[in-house]
Amino acid sequence: MKRLFLAILFVIVLWQPSSEAGAKEDEAAIHALNQQWILFFKNRDTAGLAGLFTVDGVRMPDGGTTAVGRQAIEAQYRKDFVELWKEKFEASIIEDQIVISGDYAFARGTNTLIHEANGKKVQETGKWMATFRKQGNGSWKYYWSTYNTN
Repeated sequence: MKRLFLAILFVIVLWQPSSEAGAKEDEAAIHALNQQWILFFKNRDTAGLAGLFTVDGVRMPDGGTTAVGRQAIEAQYRKDFVELWKEKFEASIIEDQIVISGDYAFARGTNTLIHEANGKKVQETGKWMATFRKQGNGSWKYYWSTYNTN
């Protein structure tokens, strides 16, 4: 019974309904953050990518180790994409769903990467899920991020 009470209390504390207008603004901000991620990725800007995460952010890539903190995330981006970033590529992110709950948001979607490998055009598609945390200044940052390839 005590566990049930604590679980209910946890949900009540975490769940803070937003106004419809506020929720739409938050969704737009998260969409803009994802578009900023694409821009930094296309520009091969590892510091910019890491800066989109909270200071204690977590990135869990497909088949890779977990990186915790901006410095580790930046190093991981540099390592994970060194070969891809030597060639031309196109990348996109689509949000399928965004849920806002107070200072946290949850989103899932799909991603596409088109590049050349061994002289042939390759298209990779995948899916992603992220938790975002609202910052003191009202902006949003990635808190936890994971993805995998189909």
